[in-house]
Amino acid sequence: MLTYSKALRLTTVIDSKNNNFNLIRMVAATAVIFSHSFALALGERGFEPINNILGMSLGEIAVNIFFITSGLLVTRSLCFRNNLRQFIIARALRIYPALIACTVVCATLGIIISNLSFNEYITDNNFIKFIFYNSTIIITDFQILPGVFEQAPYDASVNGSLWTLPWELRMYCVLLGVGLLISISSHFKFRVNIIPFAIIAIALISTIYHFHYHINNEVHWFYSKASRFLSTFFLGACLYIIKDHIVLSKQALLGCGLFLLIALLFSKDAFYVFFTLISPYIILCVAYLPKGKILQYNKVGDYSYGTYIYAWPIQQTLAITLVGIQPLEMMFATFILTLIFAITSWHLIEKPTMKLKRCYT
Repeated sequence: MLTYSKALRLTTVIDSKNNNFNLIRMVAATAVIFSHSFALALGERGFEPINNILGMSLGEIAVNIFFITSGLLVTRSLCFRNNLRQFIIARALRIYPALIACTVVCATLGIIISNLSFNEYITDNNFIKFIFYNSTIIITDFQILPGVFEQAPYDASVNGSLWTLPWELRMYCVLLGVGLLISISSHFKFRVNIIPFAIIAIALISTIYHFHYHINNEVHWFYSKASRFLSTFFLGACLYIIKDHIVLSKQALLGCGLFLLIALLFSKDAFYVFFTLISPYIILCVAYLPKGKILQYNKVGDYSYGTYIYAWPIQQTLAITLVGIQPLEMMFATFILTLIFAITSWHLIEKPTMKLKRCYT
């Protein structure tokens, strides 16, 4: 039975493991599958119904959710550990083992479906680039494997979802810069804690630019993406900074939903702006207010990362093997197949490697 907590102060539950963040991320990862299925099955963007209604795709909403939750939880991790070395190791163990495994799986899949011979495939420069860039993901991702997915309806990209991971790492780097302020302030014993001001300033400035770039589309893609991810990530970080002043309630959650509906009636741009500002609070309410059996999902595991990184290559494979597959058919088939990979990734790779964090604490 699903029950709801009464009004809660965030500061009293922020450290509790009885939350719904695993489920939120899994729903977001599934939303990405839904969103991508239209483009990958039909061959072009613009068919996703949510995008036509809201002015932003379900995949875009899902990625924002990832960055907001990451901003909150990673900032909490940094402030809790107060150790940059431990922070870096923890982040690396969460991202890289599963990512490297996924890159190997995709490269192996390429051997099977490539229209090139084995020798031509493994000696092609794009094969080396794919392994290097997608295993490190520091500079950028790389989407081409030789002779793979060339007949796919949308394009030949092998794992298009990986494009957000370099941005995730860049946000960590910015946060690490803020973390250096912690070390400096503790060393010099500053009377004023400048960390909250730095995080709030980054969130405020980047959000202003984000809205400006969204409304005025004529801007270089890098600045548009940078402002978007800085905004969402550090809005999430701000939640931790001001946790003592945030009260969560079901009534406020319903009020947020009503407010967004009214904003949508005015314009899609108005909805976009207010959704960006309000969604962090909505995520908090969904994470901490619902109680009861819904919390049992935490015993299952966190399959969201595996779902996110394996879905695209599975969708592309379905697109070239089941020619003419429809979006909803692709979505359901992808979810089932991806879940198998995600469960395997969690239990064999992610969960065991995350336990290694204890060796560095």
